Amino acid sequence: MELFALATSITADRTPTFTATVVIAGLGIVLVTLAVLIVVFKLFGNIVSKSQNKSKKKAVEAQQKEMQQVSTAPAAKAAPAAKPAQQGISGEVVAAISAAVYALEGEGAVIRSITPKKQSPIGVRNPWAQAAVIENTRPF
Repeated sequence: MELFALATSITADRTPTFTATVVIAGLGIVLVTLAVLIVVFKLFGNIVSKSQNKSKKKAVEAQQKEMQQVSTAPAAKAAPAAKPAQQGISGEVVAAISAAVYALEGEGAVIRSITPKKQSPIGVRNPWAQAAVIENTRPF
């Protein structure tokens, strides 16, 4: 019976000092945990960035060695001259398009013609809107 009397005699401490102590302790725990997490993430970020920098340095060194080997190789023959510009496309635009294709596709790419895009009779439509129209109007 003494246990029952002891359990029922416990009352909550609702004094302002106890409440303030609990609130301050809770905020302190949260802030300390936040500080620990910040330190852990900073350390992890530093470790990862150092390892990435090492791999980047190795890649740069390998690329520099490759560039030195390539620079000693004889120059490739120049490609034949492109046809004169047609349909109001300037030579600068043709050169820019050719350079972009060469950069993406390499030496094997051949440009047969460059023509401006024809406007649709409906007008200019956003590609996503065009895809939606096609998707929603196609037969089952």
